[in-house]
Amino acid sequence: MKLIIEETEKEMSESAMHILLGAMMQDKRVNISLTAGESPKTLYKMMAPIIKDKEQFKNVQYYLFDEAPYKDKPYGPNWDEMHELFFNDANIPDERIHTTTMENWEKYDWEIRQAGELDVMLIGLGWDGHFCSNCPRCTPMDSYTYIMDRATKNKANPTYPPKPDLPFTLSMGPKSLMRVKHLVMIVNGKHKAEILKKMIESPISDELPSTILKLHPNFTVICDKDAASLLNLEDYKEYRL
Repeated sequence: MKLIIEETEKEMSESAMHILLGAMMQDKRVNISLTAGESPKTLYKMMAPIIKDKEQFKNVQYYLFDEAPYKDKPYGPNWDEMHELFFNDANIPDERIHTTTMENWEKYDWEIRQAGELDVMLIGLGWDGHFCSNCPRCTPMDSYTYIMDRATKNKANPTYPPKPDLPFTLSMGPKSLMRVKHLVMIVNGKHKAEILKKMIESPISDELPSTILKLHPNFTVICDKDAASLLNLEDYKEYRL
């Protein structure tokens, strides 16, 4: 694991963006996976105008790593959120965006392999240590993309909201992420300091699913000073891009 600590959330976003753009500039089909949520908002605002309608980025295909499909639609809120956060502003056509559905989740990993694997994946760190939709005490740690019913997830995590309109979640599992060529996690803010420290320093356990990511051969964590505020920096090498 490589740890990069930046002064600010903006600098964290810039560092992650450089990694993404570097992968996207390759002279071949490039497959990347992006996260929704709060952490990447600044990154997407910076990156969207850089790639919008540029010929050199039309070789990039985008893969969403989790979804909770609506009952009456093939997609779910993650699809909608990613369009609002990034795809609309970057003018990415839907035919270059791929996601898990109730029809394709069993072959999603196979489709990614046939396309040449994921070159880079950007993820965040959940407040309870979850990543993608791999949540505490219910993540099959040896799984590729899998389906889980909401009742099972909420039984393991009683503080989660019920969401009766989203009865299932689909997620790339830990083994799916181990095949990604470069796994990049961004973490910012003092509210994430405790969980970042736990992820880095705790043994691997389904109580804290993100701990398994430390086994990835090319895992980069980029955080700001606030998120790193509980780390003993003498125990880590500090890098800047």
